[in-house]
Amino acid sequence: MSREKTEAKYSILANAIRNRILSGEFHMGDRLASENELSAQFGFSRQTVRQALGILEQEGFVVRRRGSGTYIAKGTPSLQKSRTIGVITTYITDYIFPVITRGIEEVLSSRGYHLHLGVTKNRVETERQLLQSMMENGVDGLIVEGTKTALPNPNIALYQKLESMGIPCVFFNGYYRELPGCIYVVTNDRLCGDRASALLLHAGCRRLGGIFKSDDMQGHERYAGFAQGLMDAGQQINDDAVLWYSTGDRDSLFEGENRERIYRVMHNCDGVVCYNDQIAYRLIELLLEKGMKVPEDISVVSFDNSSISQYSPVKITSFDHPKEQMGRIVAEKIIHVIETGIRETPLTMGMSLIYKGSVLNESAFQAAQPSSFRIF
Repeated sequence: MSREKTEAKYSILANAIRNRILSGEFHMGDRLASENELSAQFGFSRQTVRQALGILEQEGFVVRRRGSGTYIAKGTPSLQKSRTIGVITTYITDYIFPVITRGIEEVLSSRGYHLHLGVTKNRVETERQLLQSMMENGVDGLIVEGTKTALPNPNIALYQKLESMGIPCVFFNGYYRELPGCIYVVTNDRLCGDRASALLLHAGCRRLGGIFKSDDMQGHERYAGFAQGLMDAGQQINDDAVLWYSTGDRDSLFEGENRERIYRVMHNCDGVVCYNDQIAYRLIELLLEKGMKVPEDISVVSFDNSSISQYSPVKITSFDHPKEQMGRIVAEKIIHVIETGIRETPLTMGMSLIYKGSVLNESAFQAAQPSSFRIF
């Protein structure tokens, strides 16, 4: 058994016992069942039980007495929960983020929890500061949109410390692969990238390009689907027609020489998959400024179905990110873990393709698909 799986099991057990203490099921001075009895009760090995009790002893919840057993400690940490959940997002005031946050806040407030909000602007150092602040302020749990989730994260040790402290975390939009067994809610970006290629190929496009984000998991998954869709159709991937950008490039991507470089690449394409609606909007503006027609000369498909997709000079055909629903689900998951001590399972959500006119002949593709074209 891997070290990671062993850690996940003893953390689960420690959380379960801790929650029973905090709920009042166990009282100060009570003797816990023996290691053998706990092993049989929970279905874990004695080694796992021993590790879980070691965590609880370090936290001050139990005292182990040689030859006598394990007891609930006197002066056990406060039985009162703060009823505060930390929410860490990359951004908050623009694009789809206010809608996601609204979904989170509605569920938390309806269940009597407070929200402690932090924004990283996709910077790992800011994420680190926020995690430390959340721990110091005694939050009951965390909802996190990971920072630069396609890259190794230097804050993994802090997340592991949170878990050892019994503070659960639920990720959304992306997660850290360095945290095996973590709880997350994401969209099926790879499958949607595949369907984006299919849409453009069905429209008669053969010179496909793309613009993807390099430092988050969504960008990599959307590109992987885009590439797979081309290969499955027997089409070549033109590396020269695929552009990548990072968080730091976002504001300058369509400025100056960058703007001209994007046009030089994309005007040779007849179909483009964009990482999100923000990129698609700027690309369509650029193409129209240069005298090209969308979708007659070049078709554009995107992700998120944000308000931008509606107000673009050409309305953008886009996959509909389940914004508010995702926010509600991550909030329900973190509350369930806090209140029961039972780990939640990860969830991958589908996205419907919303047709708005930026892809040539898209009505024919729509007619050939199931009515909702919902992807799971």
